[in-house]
Amino acid sequence: MKKRIYSLLEVKSRELHGKILFSIQMANKGYSVVIGKKRSLYENAKFFQKGVFFFKGMGPRNIKPMQKLKELGHKIVGFDEEGLVMNMRDIMPLRVNKTCFNLVEYFFTVGNFQKQRTLKCYPNKHKKIVSTGNLRFDLMKKPLKSLYNDSVEEIKKKYGKFIFFPTKFTILNNFEAEKKHFIKVINQKNTKGPSYKKSYKVDFDEQTKIQNKLHKFFNYFPKKYPDIKILIKKHPAERKEYWLDLVKRINCKNLIIADDKYPTNAYILAAEFNVGSNCHTSLESYLFSKPTINWLPDKKESYLTYQAIKAVSKEILNYKELEKICNEWFLKNKKFKNKITVEKKKILNNQIENINKYSANIQKKYFDKIVLDDKGSHDKYSNTIYLFLLDSLRKLKNIYYSFKADKKSKEYYRQKFEGLDLKEYSFLIKKFCKLMNLNYNDYVIKELYPGCYNIEKK
Repeated sequence: MKKRIYSLLEVKSRELHGKILFSIQMANKGYSVVIGKKRSLYENAKFFQKGVFFFKGMGPRNIKPMQKLKELGHKIVGFDEEGLVMNMRDIMPLRVNKTCFNLVEYFFTVGNFQKQRTLKCYPNKHKKIVSTGNLRFDLMKKPLKSLYNDSVEEIKKKYGKFIFFPTKFTILNNFEAEKKHFIKVINQKNTKGPSYKKSYKVDFDEQTKIQNKLHKFFNYFPKKYPDIKILIKKHPAERKEYWLDLVKRINCKNLIIADDKYPTNAYILAAEFNVGSNCHTSLESYLFSKPTINWLPDKKESYLTYQAIKAVSKEILNYKELEKICNEWFLKNKKFKNKITVEKKKILNNQIENINKYSANIQKKYFDKIVLDDKGSHDKYSNTIYLFLLDSLRKLKNIYYSFKADKKSKEYYRQKFEGLDLKEYSFLIKKFCKLMNLNYNDYVIKELYPGCYNIEKK
């Protein structure tokens, strides 16, 4: 029986490809790996062979799921998906909750910088806090970036040359319930304990400044330069209606909402260059060897200034600077490049562990050390009949929840995870195998329970 890892998915568009790569790499190292939506893995944990659950967050919402999994005999490793940027000392106890920290075997960080910040919160825990990188950055390595070749070709055929604007208005343009939560925290009275108040307030103010700058740019640039296309792709947490209304109001054919069927990485590769603001996409652009601009809200560094993003980007402050860059790029063929200094490379390597190596290769050592009491443990009721029955039950539950939920909530959750089936999962495994020069037929691929997809080497 192979040792089992359960990898949780929450935001499909951002996490799926990295988790697929991890699954194949760990299967090659002798593991059995299951991936699926968080809820699917939680609901079926009582049936699963005992294994190691790989969490993507360590906030207080994870306490109960972690406790239940431990009661069932599973072990846990933790990670913070936003740990590269959300690692300020005053919020570390919120990002890495003490109860969660005590429940995990290891806490994986994106890089040494986050590790040192975490150690300030949990001193003398050097062996438990391990710098392993982020799976999403492994997708920028050769030959894996070829994964997007077909999408890049289709995008270029559809849009031609364009500037890519991935947005990040995760407070200003979030869904109503989430936005109310942010505003409530911003308006709360100062408390003695750790709070997101400062983080949310600075983020809200900076998003407002960037929004105003973008509006000024979008209101005149597309009309002045009708032959230069701009593609806008919203963050997974944002409302699409906001951008549809804006584009409709400006009414320029060269200001376009990007088609959601293509991944962000494909747009980065297809674009002439990328314009973000304190956004992960700048890092991804750099790792793809694509030029990237970081639009600053202010000249002065703030509480939320992310050094890794600053290190790899060309920085601008106002829309006139951006107009000049666009003019030089498209009309004068004078193109900028993101060349970084030795000092900036040191910053980057300190912030991201897997710049030159794969996360799974680092993590394997620690998964190997975890001891499971799994003698005689196996997947209960994992057969065609039970899969059909459990899938039917899940569909009934989904109908019930869909009936209860309002339209905005349904849209919000659909944007985060629009579904995954065995056909898509198998297709992606096959695609990755081809890129990695592996034989797809060397693997056993199946759906153990509804929404729970398993790969292991034969």
